[in-house]
Amino acid sequence: MLATLPAAFLKKASLLLLLPLLLSCEDSLDKLYPKAQPVQLPAETKTGANVLGCRLNGDVWEANNTATLTGKVLTPTAHHRNGLLRIDAFRRLQVTGPVTNIHFTVAGATKPGVYQLGAAERKSGGFAMLETASGQLEYATSAHQTGTLTITRLDTTGAHPVVAGRFELRAAPTQPTVPTADLPAHVQLTEGRFDIQLNR
Repeated sequence: MLATLPAAFLKKASLLLLLPLLLSCEDSLDKLYPKAQPVQLPAETKTGANVLGCRLNGDVWEANNTATLTGKVLTPTAHHRNGLLRIDAFRRLQVTGPVTNIHFTVAGATKPGVYQLGAAERKSGGFAMLETASGQLEYATSAHQTGTLTITRLDTTGAHPVVAGRFELRAAPTQPTVPTADLPAHVQLTEGRFDIQLNR
């Protein structure tokens, strides 16, 4: 009986039968490779959400916080030992602009409070360093380009240690350079916030 049906009809019927299978494959691929969420400022939380973001010269900059297959988040990271706090973050692939990495180092960070960001040589307070792609250029806070890092939660002894807070700063190149659209004369970070599980 099938032999008497037109070939065009059989072709359409077989495609209709395959359609549910193809759609289920697409759903499976979406679960395996979910679509990237838009770049946005993370919410201001204090739960160890492993987020860091800000506005960099007005544009949203968000750290990559994708977990590995073992569940470990590679960035952002926060280390705290003997009052020395170091925060490192690497941007998401979807973020545009010159800065790829942001690093904070704060000495004497023993409790919530406002910590000044300035020159790296100071023995108290802290500083920030920002790197561009392939290490082309570094921007840093200094005695003239300053900022603040405000810690709103610092739990170093609990079952799930966390550091959370806000930051804002202005940084300039650490070496002489001719400003371009890709490498501006300075960078300004505003509306910065972070919420990171501490590594001790």
